[in-house]
Parts: sequence; structure tokens; C-alpha cells
Amino acid sequence: MQKKILIVVGSTGGHYFPGIALGEKIKQFQPDIEIFFSGEKKISGLEIWRKKHFKFLPVAVVKRPRRKIFFPFIMISTIYVLIKSITLLKRLNPDLIVCMGSYVTVFPALAGLLMGKKVILHEQNLLPGLANKILNRFNIPGAITFEETKKYLKNTIHTGLPLRKELQSTEKNFSKYDLSSERKTILILGGSQGAKFINHLVIDTVNHLDNKKYQFIHITGRQTYEEVKQFYQKHNICCFVKDFSYEMPELMNLADIAIARAGAGTMAELSFKGIPAVFIPYRFGGGHQKYNAEWATKYGCVIMEEQNAGTQMLINCIKLLEQDLSERKKLFQSASLADTDGKLAKLCLQLIERNGKNN
Repeated sequence: MQKKILIVVGSTGGHYFPGIALGEKIKQFQPDIEIFFSGEKKISGLEIWRKKHFKFLPVAVVKRPRRKIFFPFIMISTIYVLIKSITLLKRLNPDLIVCMGSYVTVFPALAGLLMGKKVILHEQNLLPGLANKILNRFNIPGAITFEETKKYLKNTIHTGLPLRKELQSTEKNFSKYDLSSERKTILILGGSQGAKFINHLVIDTVNHLDNKKYQFIHITGRQTYEEVKQFYQKHNICCFVKDFSYEMPELMNLADIAIARAGAGTMAELSFKGIPAVFIPYRFGGGHQKYNAEWATKYGCVIMEEQNAGTQMLINCIKLLEQDLSERKKLFQSASLADTDGKLAKLCLQLIERNGKNN
């Protein structure tokens, strides 16, 4: 029978892009395996599933109620979601379930355990999220991006973060994006959802920089795209501005430094490309980005906490990175966060093979 793998992902690019990279690598190693993705219904319509030819199956989730009066209904919701997850797994009958982090993965994983399925989790961040901590307590093995995560989870294997194959390109085409090869290029990223705080901080700072020396690639997210785009146009600043772009591998090839959140996916991609960054950790979501950013300071990057951030501080951080930029590029690249050899994909295939022999 044809083997099947279900990869369960969270609702942001930081979760589903590594999942997609994993799926592609598995198919590269073993083309006859069927790969399915699952997650919240709100991401089922993303273009990326059609673009990559993967089938997406929505899964029910348990969400924390906004009002305390509804807390007694969580148990009912939990039972319902668990049953829906079991139903999904019975219909699909996967040989392996891979959980890429986020609360979305908890019930498909638990349903898989109840049904005797092989389950593995991947922890992207240095400090594990609550979902993976819960799953790890059920002795689900964990693949990890950061070696240091072994302190927080048991039964782990250091694989790094699966990297999209497109990121391995090195072509530089400045003219395609109306940019100049003679200027320093600053890449601004707020994550796949954008970051309003970073966008406003950057446009407050840009006019204090020498715009004959610098140019900008600014990925804004949808919320403030028009505002940011109009700012650059009004001040006649050399830039490429998009709310979201599937051409990030090409755009990263043009960047000298970055200003970004400190999600593990962003960090792994920037590290692979050798783009030292000013990391501005997202304060919420368990605070795991702060741990990622602090780790990156050992490899030539700079951390700037949101509550202390300001125009002059950002300028100082940019100047600091520029002082020994070539050394910082090499140092950050040496961090080797990315899984480019398919370590996690090979591990998944080994688990399936082992399971087949046991049966």
C-alpha cells in the first residue's frame, strides 16, 4: 500500500513554510509517498497549497474562550475536536503524523496516539511552545532547530529547521526590483502577518538615514501596506515594497542586513543567507522570540526589545552591524540553523520504515 504522511501546521508562515519544505524533501527522497497537510480552515484557501500541489485537510481546533462564562464548555469542545480529529485520521489513515508546533497540532497528535499511529513533533524555537511541551509529556519524540532546546524537551533529535529549496538559489537581480547594486540594501520583515510596530518604526527612521547610500526591501503585511508604500513614494526613496511575496528567496539574495521579528523560520532563512539582523522580538506568544534573538547575538546579530525601541536606537543598531559586516555575515551563516540536507525528512522515513517492520 502507498504510504501516507500527515503534516499538521499552525496558521502562520513560520509554521507552514517549514512544513512545506519538509513535505517537498520527503517527496524528493521517496516520490511515491503521499503527503497531506492539515490545519485551521482559515488557511485552507492559501495559494501555496495549489502552488506546491499539496492537498490540505481542515481540522477542528479548541480555542480559549474570550469570556470566563464560557469556560465550562471547553470540555464539550475538547471532546468534539478530539472526535473530529479521530474521524479525520480514520479517513486518511496516515502512517506518520508530523506536528509542526501550534495549538492546532495537539488534538490530531493525541488522536494519533489513541489510534496507535506514529507521531513526531518539530520544535522551531529555542524555548518550546506549550503545545509541544504537552505533546512531549506523552513521550512523543521531538526534532529541534536549536541544540539548546534539549534542556526543555526529552527524547529529542537535533535536525535544524527544514528550508525551502528555493532559498538555496544565489542569483542576484537588482534591476528586476528597480533596485541598485551600488547601495546598501536593508530588508524589513514582520513575518507573514506583517508587523505594524516594525513598519511604523522603520518609516520613522528611514528619513534619518542617507537615502543615497541605502535602499529598502520592505515586506509590510496587509494591514499597513498602503500607508508604507505611500510613504516611500512621497519621499522618493529607492525601495521595493510588497505586502507579501513568494519571491523572498530572490529578495534575500539582494539584502545586506535585515530588520525583523525573531521567529525561528525567519532566523533560519536569514542565517542561511548570511544576513545579520536587528531582531525585534514579538513580546507576546509566550515570549519565545526573545530567547531566539538573545541566542542570535552570539552570531553577530543585534537585539532591540520593542519596549525600548526608537528611531535613534534603530539607527545605532544599523551602524553597529555595518562596522564589521563581512565578519558578521560569516558568523551568522556559521550558526547553521537550517536543515538543508533533509535530516528531518530522513527521520520521518525511518519512522515509517520501522513501523512497517513492526507490523
